Amino acid sequence: MSATTIPTRYSFAHGGKDSIPYPVDKKTYDQSIELLSKAISKTKLGLEEKKEALDRLNRVRSR
Repeated sequence: MSATTIPTRYSFAHGGKDSIPYPVDKKTYDQSIELLSKAISKTKLGLEEKKEALDRLNRVRSR
């Protein structure tokens, strides 16, 4: 699988506002995942919804 086909290697979330994906290094990617994880934990969602959201985030992390 080439670097451009790995969805986590290039991301619009860290740039790419000009429709060109921005390459994301592992450290930045991990920091973003951690920030999202903390945000999910602080929401007013029920425990089941939080668990599902964190599970989905962990699946993305393991790619």
